[in-house]
Amino acid sequence: MTLEVELQAAHDAAGALAGGEGTVAAVMAAEPAGGYRVYVVALECGGELSYLALDASLEPLRDRRLVREAVTMLGLAERAEEASTAIVADELDAPFAEAERALRSAGQEAPAAAAAAVRAALAALSEVVAGPRLATPLFLDRVGGAAAELGRCLDEYRFHAERLSDGAQAASPEAEAAWSALALATRTGHPSDFSQAMTATTGAVEALADDVLARLRSYD
Repeated sequence: MTLEVELQAAHDAAGALAGGEGTVAAVMAAEPAGGYRVYVVALECGGELSYLALDASLEPLRDRRLVREAVTMLGLAERAEEASTAIVADELDAPFAEAERALRSAGQEAPAAAAAAVRAALAALSEVVAGPRLATPLFLDRVGGAAAELGRCLDEYRFHAERLSDGAQAASPEAEAAWSALALATRTGHPSDFSQAMTATTGAVEALADDVLARLRSYD
């Protein structure tokens, strides 16, 4: 059974439990360190959100510690996609493709190869986060690894872009294309700062877990 099918099953189970007391706004899946599958469901009613947690059997989960761990993992997974620049990876391919074309046309093979390497790293990062997300420690590790590779490629690309500009009276078209792509790639932070960004988000993730637990529905 695919994760997409499992999420739909959790959606249906949560809707049946909620009855007329809310509609399912979102279903998220997590497996904290212990390996227990948890579905965290956001329910909307009258503009207000409440939450429901289901176990792997799609029964209400009453272990609040496990719910907290699941929500924490979900929050970290979302932050990981932001800190790694995965949320904009697909749209960054076009400017780096343009830079690669401009550099090759100008005979700048080394910078062009660096641009191609960035594109490959962006594609790898996109692949890691593609499709429905199961928030797990392994997912965080894979995103972190892809972010580190992207950061390395961007640093190499910057080195070549700086060499293009050294001693130039005015920026050439290929240099402008190179720097334009780099500016877009680093507008939300550098992927190499992934670990620091994840560490800094601890407080926000804890606050998210507190909020979900405060709004968690009980079906005792």
